[in-house]
Amino acid sequence: MLTVSDYQVRGEKRVYWEGVGGLIGITLFLAWDVLYFMVGPPVNSNIQPDAPLYGKWWIPLIMVAYPVLAWVVANWLAMRPRIQQLKEAGMNARVLSKNYPRVKTILAEQSHLLSMDEPEMYILEDDTPYIFSLPGKSGRIVASAPLLEAMNDEELAVMIAREMGHILCGHVRMTILVHFMRRAHIGLQVLLFPITALAAFLRGWVELTEFTADRLAVLVTGRPPLVNASLVKLAVAADREAEISREELDTYLEAGMGLSTDAEQIERHFKVGEFLSKQKSLRERIEEVREFPRSDEGQEAMQKMMELKQRLA
Repeated sequence: MLTVSDYQVRGEKRVYWEGVGGLIGITLFLAWDVLYFMVGPPVNSNIQPDAPLYGKWWIPLIMVAYPVLAWVVANWLAMRPRIQQLKEAGMNARVLSKNYPRVKTILAEQSHLLSMDEPEMYILEDDTPYIFSLPGKSGRIVASAPLLEAMNDEELAVMIAREMGHILCGHVRMTILVHFMRRAHIGLQVLLFPITALAAFLRGWVELTEFTADRLAVLVTGRPPLVNASLVKLAVAADREAEISREELDTYLEAGMGLSTDAEQIERHFKVGEFLSKQKSLRERIEEVREFPRSDEGQEAMQKMMELKQRLA
């Protein structure tokens, strides 16, 4: 049976708990210092009654409670616009067999393969291609109509498999929070400073979650080149300054991201290659997708997935 540990990037959990544990540790340490050195009774009888915080034992409690309150507020603010999007789109945006049969089929097949409850999925009318997940009982996947237009069925399956990975690994709520705080107004970042600090602590963790999601897509599709082609296609489609046509990108990808002797092909190669050279995180993910199936853990996970597919066939 395939488990999260079969494809989760090594160190992801450690980095997560270092960030979360770091914030908890700092908060408790500061609260204890205030309690012991400034509040005094009953923990330190040497504090004099004329000390500014003498006997005000509730102040350390507020210090401990504030990060929790900040977490609740930040979550609400981060989720509110996304939930509002779904409400405005209405039930017509939900993926069902009658309106999005190919997407529904992919959802059902992958949910069955991964032994998970099928997530709800919504297609929103927008100008930019994107796909992300929201928390929920079985998770919710949200994609834009331009994403469906930019991807064929196999590439769309890659994108959905990645979101399945985020849902199964429990990435969704925290990654939304981190992205929100990194883009929030400076005043809000100061007001919710414990969560701002948490977002800074978890920046590296968010990058690792993308590697983990890519790995599951490799296992589900069994085709690392397809995963990489899908990642590149989404990056190009989402970047309005890329100035790379769909025909140029398709030709480049069909050539296996390699260099052709044809003059026009060479021009396309350098055009797309220049774009990729500016995308450091994307290049790292492409390399990770290539290397994962070659590693011992990758081969073991691929074998498990192959056996699972055979049992379910």
